[in-house]
Amino acid sequence: MRYLSISGFPVIEPEEADPDTRQQYAEMQQEVGLPYVPSWAKTMIISPAIYNIYLEFMRATNRHLTLPETLVPMILYCIATARNCQYCSANNELFCRSLGVDEETLEMLAKDLGNVTPRRLQAIIQFAIRCALNPQGLTAVDYDRVREQGVSDDELAQIIFLAALGNFNDTLADGFKIEIESVVLEALGR
Repeated sequence: MRYLSISGFPVIEPEEADPDTRQQYAEMQQEVGLPYVPSWAKTMIISPAIYNIYLEFMRATNRHLTLPETLVPMILYCIATARNCQYCSANNELFCRSLGVDEETLEMLAKDLGNVTPRRLQAIIQFAIRCALNPQGLTAVDYDRVREQGVSDDELAQIIFLAALGNFNDTLADGFKIEIESVVLEALGR
């Protein structure tokens, strides 16, 4: 069995797992459409309670969010990049690419947000990052700036939720010291 170098948590590979865990992995893979077991699952499975809570939380999130499909990983990618969460940044970058977000847009999201177009996307991402990094500092101007782009209150609530989710995911990944999957690194050309 392999252990994470910093946190010392075990990484339970499918071939080492008991039959119940292998079944959980298979169900999760089928549900999310991954050809591999992600590192978060192989790490969090040490606590069946945490694994199941996380999986149910993600299922509910995916089932109920109504924002455009590409916007969700873009927001999570930008928050992870701003918070320097390597695991979440890499996985959300790959998710963005798999949904057709082009290289130039990804580069601008990470390094030149002021030039992202359309302006609506720029305002949403800026708000989400500000909300994730300094929610106490949000002012009426921040909300107005996003609403001026035609963002509804329902969409704004979902953006705030995603800012919190980004922090949540980043904290889990960095707290466990989860390693980026080699398949993700290869797909990103790293």
